[in-house]
Amino acid sequence: MTVSFFIEFRLQGYAQKYTKWASARTLREARKLRLRKLKEQRFVSHITLFGDARTNNLQQVIREVERISQKYTLVPFKLGGFDKSQKPDANWLYLDVHPSPDLEQLRYELARTLRRSERMIYDTCQTFDPKLKYKFHSSIGKYDPRDKGKFEKLFDYAETNCSLETFKQRKASVVSRLLNIIKKYIFRAEEDGPRISLHLTRVTVLGRKNRIEAEYDLLLKKLLSRRQALSPYWRRKTRRALRRAIIKKRREAHKRAIH
Repeated sequence: MTVSFFIEFRLQGYAQKYTKWASARTLREARKLRLRKLKEQRFVSHITLFGDARTNNLQQVIREVERISQKYTLVPFKLGGFDKSQKPDANWLYLDVHPSPDLEQLRYELARTLRRSERMIYDTCQTFDPKLKYKFHSSIGKYDPRDKGKFEKLFDYAETNCSLETFKQRKASVVSRLLNIIKKYIFRAEEDGPRISLHLTRVTVLGRKNRIEAEYDLLLKKLLSRRQALSPYWRRKTRRALRRAIIKKRREAHKRAIH
């Protein structure tokens, strides 16, 4: 039976909180501007890796995702800064994703393999999927395309009022804010960059009604069922494995630097 599918990475933790905060904040401003937000089937903070497309064999798609993804372990990228896409059917507001070469290679290899695996996928995938140059992003809003002026104002608002630095300041305690002021204006310490440093930890395959069908964990080297993918227990195991992998990589880099 033919089904639609979609492959993504779902943001977690601090990055997820920031994305949801930026989405809610820009939505409030859009309402003030009387700019209509278009209905979306779902809103889960994510980064698209492939699709959507259609397949006659979803299990084969899952097997290919597992085969390609198991080659990768630490796949870094950065999230932050705003961009937009204005199309005839919708204006999209999103956060920029700055990929590492590993993330670019994983996505390209995944897209190339899936397109070659089945004629149905080849015919129904997105036009940008097979391209080597790919615009990674995390959408935070889909708006009415008829009023470009209001959308431009919303984009300006996002850049000015929804930066990562603003989010940090709002979430910080009074003591933390005071310490940041002292660092900035007395000791002239450099501020953190405007992006969040992250690692892609899982590759998620969605099927009917955007339901998780399977998820491959790059750190645990394991294909997770829907139940496991949603389990806090397995999420904790992933975080611990990520910490161990990062520490190991740093130690290896330190040893090479010494020798």
